[in-house]
Order: sequence, then structure tokens, then C-alpha cells
Amino acid sequence: MQVVMDVIAYIVNLGSYIFVPMLMCVIGLLFGLKIPKAIKAGATVGIGLVGVSIVSTLTSDSLGPVINIAIERLNLHLTSIDVGGSPAAAVGFGGLIAATLIVLIIVTNIVLVALKLTNTVNVDIYNFWYFAITAGFVNILTGSFWLGILAGVSHAILGLKVADIMAHRTQEIIGIEAISIPHGFAAASAPLFLLLDKVYDHIPFLAHRPIDENSFDTEEKKSVASYIGAIFGDRIYLGLIMGLFFGIVAGYDFKGIADVTIKTAAIMELFPTVVKMLVNGLIPISNQAKAFFTKHFPDRELYIGLDSAVTIGHPVTISVGFLMIPVFLIVAAILPGNTTLPLGELPFAAFYVCFATIVHRANKRRTIISSLIFIPIVLLVSSWAAPLFTQLATDAGLNLVAQGQQATTMALGNLFIFIPTLLAEIPMAGPIILVVVDLLAIFGGKKLEKYYAKEDQKFEETIGTESA
Repeated sequence: MQVVMDVIAYIVNLGSYIFVPMLMCVIGLLFGLKIPKAIKAGATVGIGLVGVSIVSTLTSDSLGPVINIAIERLNLHLTSIDVGGSPAAAVGFGGLIAATLIVLIIVTNIVLVALKLTNTVNVDIYNFWYFAITAGFVNILTGSFWLGILAGVSHAILGLKVADIMAHRTQEIIGIEAISIPHGFAAASAPLFLLLDKVYDHIPFLAHRPIDENSFDTEEKKSVASYIGAIFGDRIYLGLIMGLFFGIVAGYDFKGIADVTIKTAAIMELFPTVVKMLVNGLIPISNQAKAFFTKHFPDRELYIGLDSAVTIGHPVTISVGFLMIPVFLIVAAILPGNTTLPLGELPFAAFYVCFATIVHRANKRRTIISSLIFIPIVLLVSSWAAPLFTQLATDAGLNLVAQGQQATTMALGNLFIFIPTLLAEIPMAGPIILVVVDLLAIFGGKKLEKYYAKEDQKFEETIGTESA
């Protein structure tokens, strides 16, 4: 077991921009991609990830100081510190339970694919840390190693089924064939967004518009409201406005305001650009995978399960994500019961709304409202997770916060961590209930796949795909 742990630790320590391109290259070769094309595709994915890392660093360096000052000015006395996703991954992989869990999740995925109970092959191994956190929480609360494993596997199964259900819509909105998103957080946000989407269908203000009605070319549509909408819908203008807002809130001088303003606009424009590079690397692998599946599994439509990072380049996700940064701070300050201080993950708010863009078919109004509803849930669940996460970190030998504080991250504001953990705690019945939930997800998910396939087909025939 220690050997397995050492191998996993080594792979994780390579960094996503090394491990993921290697994995993508191998996957491309397995699907029959020629060696030069597989190498180029893997390298392009790596370049895209390096670009995402560079822009993320720019985001953290540019917005981090502004956010810290805003927190001070808002006088946020919150004790659960959002340490960010990377430390959370280190905590997730830091326990013995993670090694066993990773192997069992891979085996479970293979079995489900073989039995035609899922169409998603989850290659996003780095983000298995979400499942490891779920397992770790249950292990702490119940003292049962294997009940923790069951809860972690349940989280993974729920992600696979959401990925299956939303696969077609994901491909249409993002523009890559043969993929799905089983990501431990993004997939967990989908059920709420799907429920809200049904409510929005009955609200005329939130109705979808045919693609040819989204233009501002006609004279009658050139109202003040439409011009304002066009400005806020443009990444650069929105970046300039948000950067100006951040600089003023921080009390910067002219140079400081100008600096954060132009850098925020740059971030808004660069994120889609570097994600497009990542997507360009995935396209030949995706196309080859589709050809492979068509040839060898003529009765199957299988998908490569990827990180939600491939969705971040969508203009709706970027613009709404930036708008949610100040909202996270304001809600954290006034939300009863919240102890989470948004910090490490705050500049990356777009990751928290990315699946809303997919579920709502890039309808910006729906995405904004769903994000506003989702933010309090994220904060409250991450507050609940703080003591458990702090203990996991301590057990892994990691001291992430000062004495008297607790560590958390908004990525733990995750219903697929929260619900299995609560169910597992039920005396005697916990394991049985988790198994029942897994079976309902697996077999009920097949029915939901057919339902949403028909709904998507009808939508595209009558309205089209807004992201087009």
C-alpha cells in the first residue's frame, strides 16, 4: 500500500501541466492517434494548462491584494479561512485512504462502462481529491475506513451520472465532441441548476431567445438598455469596469487603479485564449476517441471525462464569474451561520458557476440568478466542512492556518461531499442508504439521460444553441 501511496504522491507532485499532457498523449495513442499527433496534442494541452497557470497567477497576484483590503474594509471577522484548492488537494491525497480509494474508483468506472451503466471514462485523476475528502470526512465521523471508501465511491458515481446526463449539452455549449464533466465540484452543482432551470422555464423574463434574436443590428433594439447589456456582455469592457471598482474599493492611487483595471481586463480576455489552447489540444484526442468508440463499440457513445477547466473559456462563465467575486464577499459578510472567509478561491469564482452556463445553455440571466442562489449554499457547506477539513489537514501533517482559526475552501461547499457524509453518519443504516443512492443514481440516471436527450433535441430544433 505504501508503494501505491508513493507512486500517487509522485504523480501528483509532477503538477497537472506535466501529468495531464502525458496522460492525454497516452490516451491518444491508445485510441489510435499517430505518435506525432499524440505528442503534439498532449503538448498543446500542457501549453494550455501552463497558460491557465500563468493567468491564474496573474489573477491571484492582481486581485489578491485588492480582495484582502476589501475584506479588511468590510470588517469580515470570519474564522474559517478559504486556503484554496491546491492545499485542499494536498490534504485529500495526504491520507492512506486516498490510495485505496483511487484504485477502487478506477475499477468501479471500468465495471460500470463494461456493464453499459455509464458512458463516461473519468481520466481526471488529479481531481479525485474531492472523492478522497468525502472519504476522509466519513472516516473521521464514523471511525470506519471502508464506510469512508463507500462514501468516496458514491461521490464518484454521482459525478459520472451527472456527466452522462449533461454530456450532450456540455459538448454543444463548449464545442468539443465526445467529452463530459464528472468533476467533483462542477458535477455536484448541476442538480440544483437543473431544478432551477425548470422553474425558469415558467418565467418569461428568463426565456431563451432564438440565436437570430440576439443581435443588436436592428434600430428598434438600439435602446440604452441594449447598449448597457452589450457593454457588460463584452469581456474587455466588463474587465475594465470590475478592475476600476476593485481599485476604488481598495483606495488605490491613480497608478494603482489603472494597474488593477488593465490587468483585470487582461485576465478577462486571456482566460478564454489560454483555455482555447487547451481545447485545441483536446480536439484531436476527442475526435480520435469518437472514431475509436464508433468502430469498436458501434452501439455505444462513450465520453472522456475531463476537468471543468475546459468550460472556463466560455464568455458567459467568465463574465458572470467576475461579477460574483464581490457578491461572494458581500454574502459572506451578511449570511447568518457562515464562518467561511472567501480568500484563496475567490479570484476563481468562474469555476463555481461554470456548470450553470452549461445547464442553462449559456443564458446569462439564468446563470446570474442561479449563481446568486448557489453562493450562500457554497459558503454554508464550506463552513460546515471547516472543522473536519482542519482535522484532515492536521492528520496529514499540514498546518494551513493560524492558531484559533480553521481551514476550509469554497471547493468544499459541495453537495456531493455534504450529502453522502450526512447519510453515512446514520447509525446502522448509513451503508445501506449509500448503496441505495448509488443504485438510484445509476439506473435513474439512465432515464434522465433519455429525458434530457429529447429535451436538448427539441430545444436545438426550435431555438438553437445560444453559445453558437
